[in-house]
Amino acid sequence: MPILVRCGFGFLVFVAELLLFGVLGLCLFWIIYYCGGVAWTRDVSKQLNLHYILMIGGFIFFNGQAILAYRCFACCKKIYTKVIHSGFFVLAISSVTAGLMSAIKAHEDAADKHFYSLHSWVGLATMGMFALQFMVGFVSFLVLLCCDNATIKFRQRLLPTHITFGLIVFGMAIVTCLTGLMQTARHTLR
Repeated sequence: MPILVRCGFGFLVFVAELLLFGVLGLCLFWIIYYCGGVAWTRDVSKQLNLHYILMIGGFIFFNGQAILAYRCFACCKKIYTKVIHSGFFVLAISSVTAGLMSAIKAHEDAADKHFYSLHSWVGLATMGMFALQFMVGFVSFLVLLCCDNATIKFRQRLLPTHITFGLIVFGMAIVTCLTGLMQTARHTLR
């Protein structure tokens, strides 16, 4: 690659990393400084604070890191890149699952309704598509490596769909986070 292209790519990766860390850092600052921290039980508002951190950490931060990892480690062996890519997705799934459980627990403790807003339904759709994307990717691009020669054409045809679907899921995650922040602002500023 020409030096200008490499420098431009490096700059774009730096900006993307700065935005990912910035979003997570701002969320942590907001929760700790303005909202009083997090809790797993007994305090509904702090349980929802945990929900915000885990969902933004999982859907935005770890998902974004997984996308970038696949592009940034292109010089390494493909299997190492795939393992790093999958590892970030496992971290994202763990974070999102704990965040969902935190929100459900907070709503139960507050005797509130579940899944009553646009945010919750878009979030459920995003989580379903995220899980489907992970399962198809894991089976197609890691498990099917056992019979590499027999499945190479299938994996080559599936790759553009996997990439497009992943970017759609990332966009839906951003929409989910924005609708959640709008819902929180509406309830807070009433």
